This record gives sequence, C-alpha cells and structure tokens, in this order.
Amino acid sequence: MSAVRLDQVRKIFPPIGAPEHGAPAGVVAVDDVSLELTAGDRLGIIGSNGAGKSTLLQIIAGLADPTSGSRHVDGHVTTIMTLGIGLRDLVSGRENIYLDGELQGQSRRDVDRIIDEVIAFSELGDFIDQPVRTYSTGMKARLAFSMLVHIDPEILIIDEALSVGDASFSRKATGKIREICARGKILILVSHSMASVRDICNRCLWLDRGRIVMDGSPAAVCESYIDSVRKADNKQAMQRFTQHVGSHSLDAGWRVAVALVQGDVPDQRLLESGAPLRIQIEGTGSPDRAFDLTVDIVRLDGVVMFAQTFAGRDHAAADGTVHLAVIMEPLVLGAAIYRIDVALVRQEVRVTTASVMFEVYTSVPMSGGKPMLIYPVAIDVAEPA
Repeated sequence: MSAVRLDQVRKIFPPIGAPEHGAPAGVVAVDDVSLELTAGDRLGIIGSNGAGKSTLLQIIAGLADPTSGSRHVDGHVTTIMTLGIGLRDLVSGRENIYLDGELQGQSRRDVDRIIDEVIAFSELGDFIDQPVRTYSTGMKARLAFSMLVHIDPEILIIDEALSVGDASFSRKATGKIREICARGKILILVSHSMASVRDICNRCLWLDRGRIVMDGSPAAVCESYIDSVRKADNKQAMQRFTQHVGSHSLDAGWRVAVALVQGDVPDQRLLESGAPLRIQIEGTGSPDRAFDLTVDIVRLDGVVMFAQTFAGRDHAAADGTVHLAVIMEPLVLGAAIYRIDVALVRQEVRVTTASVMFEVYTSVPMSGGKPMLIYPVAIDVAEPA
C-alpha cells in the first residue's frame, strides 16, 4: 500500500558565494514540515510564490534531499511539474511515449497495451507521428500529461499542470485525475486555483515561508488563505495610496490646499454618500493666470471616479490667488476609501499639489454593483479678492 510520511523536514539552500561574517547561513525553503498520507488521500498545497510548495514536492518525489528530518515514501511516484520538459524534440510523439514508458520502468509490451489510449486522450491525431519540435506549447503539454497519467501511478504529484490545452481538455484532464484518485491512489496537488483544490482534494495544506500555516479541509483552508491574501493586498494598496497624501510644491510661490465640507464640519474626512459635498480649493498660482487646475478623485483600488481640468484664468484673481468650490449634490460615491488630488499645472508640469484621503459610508447600502459618479457637478466661482 502506498504511503508518504515526512517527519520535521527542513530544506536549506546554501547562500550563493562564500558566506561573509554575519551573513545568513542559507535560505530556508521548507521549515519543520511533518505530514502523513495513505492510500486515497488527495492533498492540495496552496501558498504564495516562494512559499516552498515546489521544494516540498521535490523532496517527496525524491528529486531533492532534505537538509534535516526524514522522508519515507512507499510506492512509485509520478511527477507532473513543468509539462513538456523532457520531451525529445527530434523524435515523434509516438516515440516519446515509448521512451518515457521505458524511463518509468514499463516494457515495450506494457506501453503497447496503453499507447492507443494515450494517443486518443492527447487529441493529437496525425501529429502523433510528427517530430515534437513541430508541436505548439499546448500540444506538448497535452502529450506529456497523457503519457504520465496512463502509466497507473501510485503516487501522483501535480505542480500547476491542470490548465493544459484548451478548456475542454482541461476538464478532461481533471476528470482523469478524479479517476486515478477513485482507485485509491495518493494525489498531491499544488495549484493557485482554489476551485481545483476544493473540487479535487480532501485535505489542504497552506504553506508560508516554508512552514505550515494551516492543515485541514480544503474549504476552510482556502477561505482562510484567500482572506489573508485579500488583507495583505489591501494593506499594500493602502500603503501605495497614502504615499501621495499631503502637499508638495516645486516652487515656493505656488501652493494649493483642499478642504472637504459636509454639513457643519469644515474639514471632514468621513463623508456620507447621498449628502451634499463641497470641495473647497484655495491656492496661489501665477499672476498671469497661465495655468490649469486639475481635480481628481481616485478610489483605493485605483479606479478614477472623477477627473476634471479647470482653466486658471477662470478661477484666479489678478494676483494669482485661486478660489474654486466643486459642489456635488448629492455625493454619489459608493462606500469605500478615496483620495482627492488637486494640482496647479503649468506647461504640463504639476507645480504644486495637495492630496487628502477620505472615506465614504452609506446609511442605506446601494445595490446593483459598485456605483460610479453619475450626477453632473455644479461649480461655484468665488469672487476675486
């Protein structure tokens, strides 16, 4: 009976070049991983790039030795990693099937029994007798997948190889894997497709920096992982978003400031959708008023909700002072975090800028998707001083 057992396995890659004093001893790719699989187990492994997933697969497959800990594998391991790697370009697809069977310990008679099934599954038709160098990338992937899954593997390791060929072939490949699992074989699947992991596997491992974060049902582990990724993405987006907040000027004689006025609060940062909003802009530009004033509202995810350019001569006094009020009646932005960017632009150069961040909430949630700015904007021009 096939089985896989890892006991406190670690894999450390040595540093490149001679280590200097105080330099790290190496890169820890797999850190203290223990697991046990028996016949019929279908393990999905998820995690971000660099989490150690492929290295763990290589250790299980015997392609890499652990630095410490122990590995015990009972049964023949078939590994599907980079599909198409290992095919011989100068010989035909048919000859590749026989050569690969020999490498997998199959006799020519063994391959004779399955070769028609392999060719039919690959959907290569007459191309099966053409040199592999004439194949497209998708054709090579289909041939490699078909060869590997028809040799009756005991332990099947798949690393991001389910999306082979077109959608129809991908569904057929998934069905073949299900068939293999139904015969009590061990499956280990690494994939960024949470749907594939939930659909095929009965257990899921979440790796991060080589360590096991969570081990449990695919539904629970995938949900926790997706939630973690979403929070990390939001944190990174917020960091990028806030880099622009504040005032910046290339010339001390130029300045601009913006205030958000809603109700009786003169400089509000928490705004109610549906209520009137006044965007008050004051600044100092050029006395000849040869500049433009740009006003942009950007959502946290980068979507530009409002963008308008105003001619400086229309909103500046003779001394160059700027007075502009943009009134939204009502404010129709959906609940989210936004940034308003205001700039005085001369000869296509943003001479001075001011950016503030604000959040919009709704008393009654809107329906029908993410609402955009749909109402026209009324503009009030302050009298020059």
